[in-house]
This record gives sequence, C-alpha cells and structure tokens, in this order.
Amino acid sequence: MMTILTLGSLLPCVGIAILLKQVANRPIDILIFMFGFTLAAVMGCNLVAAAIIGGFMAWIYYQVKANAAKHVAVAADDDFEEEEDI
Repeated sequence: MMTILTLGSLLPCVGIAILLKQVANRPIDILIFMFGFTLAAVMGCNLVAAAIIGGFMAWIYYQVKANAAKHVAVAADDDFEEEEDI
C-alpha cells in the first residue's frame, strides 16, 4: 500500500515534466514557467486566478514583442531612404 501512495505522490511531478517538455523551447521559457508556479504557490490562487494572471502576462509579452518589431522595421526603412538620397 505504501508503494501506491509513493507513486501517487510522484504523479504531479510527472505531469509538470510533461508540460514543461511541451512548453519550453528556449532557456528563458523554463524561467517563466517556474516563476508562474512559484507565484501561484505563494499567492495560493486557484486555476481561474492563475489563468487571468497568465493571460495578462502574455498580453504584456505580446506588446513588448510588437513594439520591438516596429523599431526594427523603422530602422530598416531609414537605411533604405538614405540610399535613395545618395
């Protein structure tokens, strides 16, 4: 009976490992993943609150990436205009 309890207690670790394998493509993804789990544990929030916080963080991440893409496009456009002036 103790074996079943021990294996049952390891099941969440296996689930987290499977999820992490699918989610993490870059080393920074592991940091964000662990930050989310730590934040949820410290705050003691349920899944709905964690989903709302995660959605908000994803929106911020998207906005940062979109602004970075705009700056790259402007820099490439400026180089093209300089070549036309010459």
